[in-house]
Amino acid sequence: MSEEKMDITGGEPEELIGESDAQEDAAETDDIYVYDAEDDEPVEDKDLYRDYSGSVRHYAGVSEVNAVSAVSPSEKSEKAIPGSVQMNTAGQDSQREMPPSVRKRAAVADEERAGTSQVKVNRIYTINTVISMITLCAVAAGTFSGYAYIRKLEQELSLDRARISELEDVSKTSVSGEADGEYIDAVSLIDEEEMNEPGVPVSASEIDIERGKLLLYDSYVGYSWVPVLSGVKPHSYKKENFKVDDDYRMQYVVDGEVSSYFGIDVSSHQGAIDWDAVRSDGVEFAILRIGVRGYGEEGNIKLDDRFFENYENAHKAGIDLGVYFYSQALNADEAAEEAKFVLDQLDGRKLEYPVVFDWEPVDASTAETTPRTEDIMPGTLTLSAVAFCEAIRDAGYEAMIYTNKKMAYIKYDMRRLTDYPVWLALYNTDLTYYYDFDMWQYGFGRVDGIEGDVDLDISIIRK
Repeated sequence: MSEEKMDITGGEPEELIGESDAQEDAAETDDIYVYDAEDDEPVEDKDLYRDYSGSVRHYAGVSEVNAVSAVSPSEKSEKAIPGSVQMNTAGQDSQREMPPSVRKRAAVADEERAGTSQVKVNRIYTINTVISMITLCAVAAGTFSGYAYIRKLEQELSLDRARISELEDVSKTSVSGEADGEYIDAVSLIDEEEMNEPGVPVSASEIDIERGKLLLYDSYVGYSWVPVLSGVKPHSYKKENFKVDDDYRMQYVVDGEVSSYFGIDVSSHQGAIDWDAVRSDGVEFAILRIGVRGYGEEGNIKLDDRFFENYENAHKAGIDLGVYFYSQALNADEAAEEAKFVLDQLDGRKLEYPVVFDWEPVDASTAETTPRTEDIMPGTLTLSAVAFCEAIRDAGYEAMIYTNKKMAYIKYDMRRLTDYPVWLALYNTDLTYYYDFDMWQYGFGRVDGIEGDVDLDISIIRK
């Protein structure tokens, strides 16, 4: 810019400031802002202003200018200078109106700023609206899901009530003796009014066959009735024919003739056994544990440490033998694997008694780890037993199922196991089991040649 002082309004100046006046006013420039030539935005840099302080034209008496241009008129000719110029002369406030061209540019700048502000407001309003809509949709979806879940529960409850009503009707029909089918698909608690003492049956050996129900006692739920399974043969033994002597040896006697054999079952838990002494004490047969599957997560199969020792020495002593495998199979494939293990260990060895599938539940409250078979279903367990027994049969050995009263009544489907003899575990000399069986593990006692107690068994001769 030239040294000539020019009127920045573009018109004729009313009064020009002299050199002395300019110097006097230079000290009052601390509050003056400049506009950037490119962005048209105020620059808060007083040093920048001082670089151009000798090139800017001033009005007389100006102590504070809100906006001025710090560039040449040619560069700034199209730049807007917002607002009007504020003056302070001789302590009195006054305002000098800008020329029309400046006011026009200022008005345009104001409109632009107002438009920008409105855009920002509109954007904020739009964002808030979207957020509100999303929130409402989420609330509506949650409400709908909650309503659907409640409806589902109501429907399930309605079905449960209908099923309970159906079971009650079947139970009433069973009691009245009007049921058409042999198999009653219902389980009901004992009617206390039918008992001499509330909650306690007249005899624990009572079997109520006439109404299609069997009596079962469980330590957790007490006495209850279970249905008789059609197609499963009941035993034909007479309870009075089972005789127990002073040494706790059981025999089955028919017309004065003994129709049974006395035996034991052992594992490595019995330690070293003197089988000659065992035979001299009247033991006629023994069922040896051949192996076991662990109940832990791995479910490893292990050979009984004393199987081969017991097999050789018992046979030499003249005792007939069978074997059992303690199973924790989860399915039919694992049961078949157990059968293969048994056959590999036997390797063609002679047996006079069956190979037994001994699957037993493990008490989770006393186990060191959660039993792997804790949740096995009856159908799966039954198929596992069949898989084991069929593999044993295919190899030329006789197969047998080991079970207690509770498992036979509610865990196994005995209708699918009628082809295999049964080894019953019932620790009571009073027979309270309904279905047929071939061997009975009735308790434990002492036998010469074995340290401590051992399981006692009776095998009944079929005639």
